[in-house]
Parts: sequence; structure tokens; C-alpha cells
Amino acid sequence: MFLEAKLEYPIIKEKEVQENHLLLRFRTPANPNVEERKPLVIGLAIDKSWSMKGEKMEAVIDASCALVNWLTRHDAVSIVAYSADVQLIQPVTHLTEKVSVTDKIRNIQVATSTNLSGGWLSALKSLNQSKIPNAYKRVLLLTDGNPTSGIKDKEALVTIAGDHLSMGISTTTIGVGNDFNEEMLVEIAKAGGGNFYYIDNPENASDIFFEEFGDIGALYAQAIDVELQLAPGIRLKQVLSETSHQVLEEFDEFLGDSKTISRQKINLQLGDLRADDLRNLVLRLEIDDRVNETNTPFCEVNVSYYNLLKQNVLESVKQTFSFERGKNPGKQDPDVLVEILISNASLGIKEITDFVRRGHIEDAKTMLFGLIQDIRNNLHYAPNALGSLLNRLLVLESKMTTKSDDLHKHLFMNSQMMSKGPEKIDLKNIEVHNQIFEYHTVGDIDLYKCPEIKQTIEQKMAEGFRYMIFDFSHSSHIDSSAIGMVIQIVGWLRKRGGELVVTNIRDSVKKIFELTRLYNHIRVAESLASANEVLQRIVYANEGDEIV
Repeated sequence: MFLEAKLEYPIIKEKEVQENHLLLRFRTPANPNVEERKPLVIGLAIDKSWSMKGEKMEAVIDASCALVNWLTRHDAVSIVAYSADVQLIQPVTHLTEKVSVTDKIRNIQVATSTNLSGGWLSALKSLNQSKIPNAYKRVLLLTDGNPTSGIKDKEALVTIAGDHLSMGISTTTIGVGNDFNEEMLVEIAKAGGGNFYYIDNPENASDIFFEEFGDIGALYAQAIDVELQLAPGIRLKQVLSETSHQVLEEFDEFLGDSKTISRQKINLQLGDLRADDLRNLVLRLEIDDRVNETNTPFCEVNVSYYNLLKQNVLESVKQTFSFERGKNPGKQDPDVLVEILISNASLGIKEITDFVRRGHIEDAKTMLFGLIQDIRNNLHYAPNALGSLLNRLLVLESKMTTKSDDLHKHLFMNSQMMSKGPEKIDLKNIEVHNQIFEYHTVGDIDLYKCPEIKQTIEQKMAEGFRYMIFDFSHSSHIDSSAIGMVIQIVGWLRKRGGELVVTNIRDSVKKIFELTRLYNHIRVAESLASANEVLQRIVYANEGDEIV
């Protein structure tokens, strides 16, 4: 893991009291040199209440089967379906044979009411009792309504999520339709160390599962703990980024006039982080340079985490940072400004949500308009990251204007997604370009071939490529490890504003694409020439977006 620290105004004014923002950036490598990731144990808790009947249930079943087919033979799955009763469809089993598992999913039938806690607890218990060593465990809890039996109290459900996270089992929540309690599902996901998703249209169910698989399949670090030691005279005023934190005072020296010189030690919990990811923390500080000690670093950052790709070993990184002192603060750092804007948008959405809940729609519109203008005015600093954020805000503005029924749910979903950072990243240290890289596969692609391919792609990304073609002309077989690899590479490229197109898929590989429904998520072209045409159109469209 790599650390970086920047001040909004890079020079500390000598012998003055001032405010400044500190950006702490945590970056993980794209493709650590390992041949096998930690096994995943996934629990599916599927609502089969009567309101799920029809296209909702059909879409969820299809998406669940696709998820099973994306997982490798080293992974395991448990499936629970719940209504008034709780049905264990599949105990925890390794996915060496998937057809019987997907057949069981397809046989789920809708019933009556919603015993959400019963279904979720059954899935949690199943994962907790599994004996698979060194596994990453997560439950996907899906519902389209409020609990009507079992535990209904939100606080009790949130406590369950937190308790199981401490036992090593995280929870992602997925709400379907317009009748579920979005606030409850968001709180469960936060306490459970997972994600919250909203399926507003059954056709989007597969996209949500695809996104979640991309998230958990690329996990790098778990339980990230950051200890920030500030120099004397520096005080934390606010953590703009949404993360839990505690502040401790350490007294260095007692002076005769009863004053003290103290340091603040701030502990921040970042949760989990994927490979090839950035996590940014923005802190508003008060700096009293009159207390300056010349030889003392501005801050010391100590990060500890469990490396999921190295047998869950506990690793740590420590680094100190110092900044120049002078008579003027220097120019505002655009990197820090962008992260302030992103953090302010996340905080703003929470206030907007509260305004909407209390019926203060005009106040909500005014605040949202202000956030949109702030982003537009600074879009040139980071067209990728701020552009994706702007699009989300514009969708919310449209829903607010049309008084959409699902406004609350979109507000909650966007609040959580913004708190995790933008969908796209801007790599300042790499000269990104729009050339197209063609990768021609050779032979079968399996667990043992994937690291070599990912290493090649990582090198090309370091050279600035973000538009790529995979030519499968010379591959007659790919396994689920290769499917996971392709999904991961798609994520890498899209976060850079790029895209992957696959082409020349032979019949045997085509069947796997159909079985796993990858056609719904990954662009496929008939020939190398048409793949290049598709990417050229995307490049042209993206260039237009960045100019706006």
C-alpha cells in the first residue's frame, strides 16, 4: 500500500494561526504478484415473499445464477430463501460443480410474508460454521419490503451486522422496488462493512450483482486502521470524509504557566480496500505555527491492515510528512480541491436527504443546485472523477424536479457510493492516452494463466493505455478464473474512463459467455476491425464529454 499526504495550501504561514485541509491518499497496487486470491464464501439471502412474484424474482434468480458461475472452484456459496419461513436451499459448498446449485436457485418459489432477520441470520450462521480456511465471507441480503415477522427493530438489525463483521462476515444489502426501508438497509450495510444497492428496475439486477462481484473479487486489504499523529499546534477541526474516527490527546510537556504542549493522535477506520483502488481522506485542520518545533514532522501516518492476498497476514506501513513554511500559503492544490468537492458533495447529499424527509424540497433543490455548480466550475481539474459525480447529481436533480417516487432510495444509494469515492479515478502520475492496445490470447485461459495476463495488462495501463481489445481467436476454453480476471480488467479500465472489447469468441467460449451472462456487462464484437470501430466511437464520445 502506498501513502501520500498533501495540504490544500502547500506552504504553512510562519508564526500564524491558520486553517488548511490535509489530504491523505491510500493507493493499492493493481495486480499484486500472487497466483491465487483468497477464497470467497458468499451467502445469498433471497426474499421470496409474495411481492417478489414475477419479473422481480426471475431477474434475481438469473443474477444469482450468474454470480455462482462467476465464482471459481476455490470459492463456496450458501443460499437461503426466506418468506414467513426460512428455507436453506444450499448449505455451504465448494463450487466444483455448479449446475446443481443453479438448479436449486431456479426452483425457488414465492410464498407469503417477509422474515428478513430469519433469512439473514440463517445465511450468517451458515457462513460462520463453514470450515473453509483463510476465506473472505460476505452475505448478500436481498429484499423488496419491510420485515413483517422476526426481528423488525432497525437498531437490533444494525447490531447484528456489526457483531458479525467483528467475526469476519460482512453484509451487503440490496433493495428491490419501492417498498423497502432504505434507511434500515443502508445502516445494516454500513455496520456490516458491505455495500448498499438499489434495484429500481428488475433488468438492473444482473448489473448490481456484477458490480458487487467486481468489488469482493478484487479485495486487497481488510480492516484498515489508520493512526495519524499530528505535530504540536495542529488540531483536527473536521473529518470531511465519511469514516469513523477517535481523537486522543497526548501531552508532551507541562510548562510553568499551566499551559501544555500536546499532540493529537487520530485513529480512523477505513474498512476494506480493493486492489487498484484509491481511498482519500480529507481533514480540516487548525495550524498554530507559533508552537512550531522545527525538527518535528507535520504528521506521522501508520497504517495497518490484513492483506487478503497473503494469507491474511497483518501488514503495516509507516510514513512521516513535512511541509514547507513561509510567508505566503502558495497556490491552492487542485488535487486537494477536487477531494474537498467530492467530500462536500457526500456530506451535502446527507443534508439534502434530511431536507427531503422533512418536506423542505426547495431547500433541498437549492443545496443540490449549489453542489452541481461547484462541480461544474471545477470540472476541468478532474474531468473523470468529477464528471461521474456530476452525472449522479444531475440524475438526482431530475428526479427531484419530477417528484420521482424513488427519490429517497436514490439519495441513500448515492450518499453511500459518494462516501466511497468517485467511480472513476484520475491518475496524475500517468500520461493517459487514447491509443488502443490489442491483446491476443494464446491457448486455454485458466487459474494459472490469469496472473501472467493481468501482469501484461497492468504494464500497459502503466504506459497509459485505457482502451483495450481481447482477441480470443486462439483460445478454445476459459474457466471461471478467467471470467473473474476479465471482470477485474473491465473494472480497471472503466475507472480510468476507458473500456474493454472482446472479439473473435469461438463457440466453446461463447457458451461460457452466455452461461455467465457476460454479454450483458462486457462489450463483444464479431471481428478485430469492428472491435476497433466500437472503441473509436467510445473514444470520440468520451473526448466530447471531457471538453464540456
